[in-house]
Amino acid sequence: MSGFVTIVLLLGTFMTSCVTSHHHHHHTAILRLPPPPTTTTTTPKPRGEHDLILDSIWDDFKDNFNKTYSRRSEPLRRLAWEENLLKVHLHNEEAARGQHNYTLRENHMADMTVNDYLREMVKLVRSRRRRCDDSDILMMASPDSIPDEVDWRKKGFITPPMNQKNCGACYAFSISTMVEAQVYKTTGQLVHLSEQQIVDCSYETGNLGCQGGSVKNTMRYVKKNGLMLDNVYPYTNKQTICKYRATSKIITISDWRLLPPHDEEALKVAVAQIGPVVVSINASPHTFMLYHNGVYHDKDCTSDKVNHAMLLVGYTKESWILKNWWSEHWGVNGYMYLSRGKNLCGVANFAAYAIL
Repeated sequence: MSGFVTIVLLLGTFMTSCVTSHHHHHHTAILRLPPPPTTTTTTPKPRGEHDLILDSIWDDFKDNFNKTYSRRSEPLRRLAWEENLLKVHLHNEEAARGQHNYTLRENHMADMTVNDYLREMVKLVRSRRRRCDDSDILMMASPDSIPDEVDWRKKGFITPPMNQKNCGACYAFSISTMVEAQVYKTTGQLVHLSEQQIVDCSYETGNLGCQGGSVKNTMRYVKKNGLMLDNVYPYTNKQTICKYRATSKIITISDWRLLPPHDEEALKVAVAQIGPVVVSINASPHTFMLYHNGVYHDKDCTSDKVNHAMLLVGYTKESWILKNWWSEHWGVNGYMYLSRGKNLCGVANFAAYAIL
């Protein structure tokens, strides 16, 4: 990207970074600075006003998200950040004109290129074994008995924002949190189960630690071994030696089921009747990485592949409510509203739940 493309800056960003150096997510006006004058000389030009403003906002970004870089990597991270800042700004301008129903924002991943993001954050892999009995869930309910809206957070299943950091452990977070939801539904107790146990130990069923894992491999592992508490076996965002102790497990599952593929009606019935459900998602689009709020709908979010696992905690009339593992800085405090009815991002391709 040419150096001065990023001069299209946000006055709101500029003001907040100059004054408070925090929370610069509410952008209203646009600051358009003149392009640097073209020159044929090779003498280094003094840094222009737009460079100095960008320097200040970049310093804020590093402070707000606690970032440090090597001297070699910083220019590359800075360039990725400038491109993401421009993407956010242009998209949100279009949203303000009514072209999108959702907005983007700078988050802790804004110093990544899309390729960095896909390599580091999106690690759901396919299970080697494909055969599995699909659920006969739709035999259980007549559609008119299913409410128009469901939100398990409003029923009390409230979990803090979670952060997988730079370990590809979405499979561990989604399944441990889904089992927590079943514990809550059965007992009314909120427990925090160990994601780290799954990361460290489920290689025995075919997972790859921080390099990724599959929903099926994880379900097989949990059915066989049960789960310990997070405070006994806390998350370290790296794979280490398995420290599982059978005497410390506090929950086991008796079985698990897949929902009928590509069937959003089955998802609706499952969330309403059974509880939060693990879904596999295509998280590849640039807009997914920078999602902030509103009902997400990007036509590039196709259903022909899935590469990330999230927890479906409910639905509105027009959207699915999904919990992610990318901290409170992504989405709406870590949640996404995803447009319903088109199998967007493959949300219904591969969904599963556990039976205690």
